[in-house]
Amino acid sequence: MKGRVLVLDDNVEIIYAVRRVLESRGLDVVEATNGRDAAGVTDEVDAAIIDIRLEEESGIDLLGNLRAEGNGIPVIILSAYASPDNIVSASKYGAVEILRKPVSSEELLAAVGQALEKKTHQAPQPEESMSGVAVQGCAPCMVKVFKSLGLAATNDLSVLLTGETGVGKDVAARIIHEHSERAAGPFVALNSTAMPETLLEAELFGYAAGAFTGAVRSTPGRVESAAGGTLFLDEIGDMPLSCQAKVLRFLEDRTFHRLGESTPRHVDVRLVAATNQVLPELVEQSRFRRDLYYRLAQIPVYIPPLRERTEDIGLLIDVFIASVNQELGLQIEGVSEKAVEQARAHTWAGNVRELKNTVYRTAAKQKTGVLESLELMPEKSPVEGGDGEDALHHIIDAAIAQGRLRELLFRFEEEVLTLALDHYDGNKSRVAEALDISRNTLRAKLRAFGMPSDIRHVG
Repeated sequence: MKGRVLVLDDNVEIIYAVRRVLESRGLDVVEATNGRDAAGVTDEVDAAIIDIRLEEESGIDLLGNLRAEGNGIPVIILSAYASPDNIVSASKYGAVEILRKPVSSEELLAAVGQALEKKTHQAPQPEESMSGVAVQGCAPCMVKVFKSLGLAATNDLSVLLTGETGVGKDVAARIIHEHSERAAGPFVALNSTAMPETLLEAELFGYAAGAFTGAVRSTPGRVESAAGGTLFLDEIGDMPLSCQAKVLRFLEDRTFHRLGESTPRHVDVRLVAATNQVLPELVEQSRFRRDLYYRLAQIPVYIPPLRERTEDIGLLIDVFIASVNQELGLQIEGVSEKAVEQARAHTWAGNVRELKNTVYRTAAKQKTGVLESLELMPEKSPVEGGDGEDALHHIIDAAIAQGRLRELLFRFEEEVLTLALDHYDGNKSRVAEALDISRNTLRAKLRAFGMPSDIRHVG
């Protein structure tokens, strides 16, 4: 391995240890303990290792300044703890790697080797760092996520966020927006399952006056409202096929028609989509367009469930305690190690959202002091062998704690429709009458659940 590497750290012992590793592989090392000393040599080295926290400045700020000056030197960020905001920013500025202390010789040499292989460098343009990123975590799998979000923030490619309910896909979408060149523009979200299919297109693309009953004036949709910013389509896997086709056409050239209009409109919008479903499986089932899936997943980002990063639970609890103290005016001083271990042993079907709800519920009851234990909801609701009303309450309480109330409502509705159609032998008129809804509304609901909507009365 050949090359000259700058090592910038305010801890001389760290510099010494890194120097020994690099020189053992034949590399030349230049030392610096602050940004001023480093400034004079950045043009003379092939790569740099920069500590994220220096006495007088931030390694991220130094990296940003280098990029502002047009210096594309490959940089490795080294830190005992890197916040999500710093990881996203470092990735955005093109850091080759973010390594956590203590780092092994193998990890360090691998990163330096990768840096030295970069022959030409395009320096990303700097942006003002956004504070208050609402996601926390230092588990390796989350560091990988933050790096991907930082990469997504450097361009306008479509992003597909995947992961279970409650992992923070909506927060990840905001992180991308807030660190992108579109940060000054609007962030507009639309949940694809929050409204009937018949209204989804109008909500998405807008409508002209008279386009349908009740459309008394022309109204822009979410696409136009997001002009110059980011459009976040949540639960894209639940979007009806008819709307999927229109989203695909929009992605091709950013043009669309308001409902009831023939004149095309153009808007500059960046699209981020999210789903808790496995889209390739939906594609194979012909429930999701293959071409739209590939178009959305230009940058795929998978966010792991909480059970796969239990080392972050203590940190997350501390964050939520600080948040609930501020929001509710409480005086919770912290959490016991016993409570943290209790939380780490829990399955967390509702992921981070369930953990937040649990901390808030426990803190609201206790009001002051240290949380010695958390009021965890049962992993499974005791629906068998108990009182029906109590069992239903358990199910609803668990869904609220896990942030899955909407899913529960949909599940109940699907079950009601299935049983009602079976009871009335598929007679939609009688089912619609029993539910006090129109046949068209019933058809829309059946399509939303993937159930046949052309059921005929037999016998």
